Amino acid sequence: MTTITKGLIGRLTSLNWKGLLYLLPIFALIAEPALAQNLDPLENMLGTIVDALTGPIGRLIAILALVGSGYMMFTGRLNWPLFLVILVGVVIVFSAETIIDGFTAT
Repeated sequence: MTTITKGLIGRLTSLNWKGLLYLLPIFALIAEPALAQNLDPLENMLGTIVDALTGPIGRLIAILALVGSGYMMFTGRLNWPLFLVILVGVVIVFSAETIIDGFTAT
């Protein structure tokens, strides 16, 4: 690079920074909110999932899991660790709201 090119690049970069610094307050004043804080769609989606898992669908799944465990117990093929996991899982799923409310109580 020649000294003329280096000098020209140096002037352009310093002009860009100065121009940016002059325009920054103007950009801050005319900026509109991004509306990125509105998380209602995400909250609604997660609420729907929680309602599905702890509502009638989740209840029916838990009943089927316990019926399957009972049938395995009836036929003598019960796997006790699996039965305990199913039982503890059902208890945690349906008491999760109470557990979390206990943690977040003020």
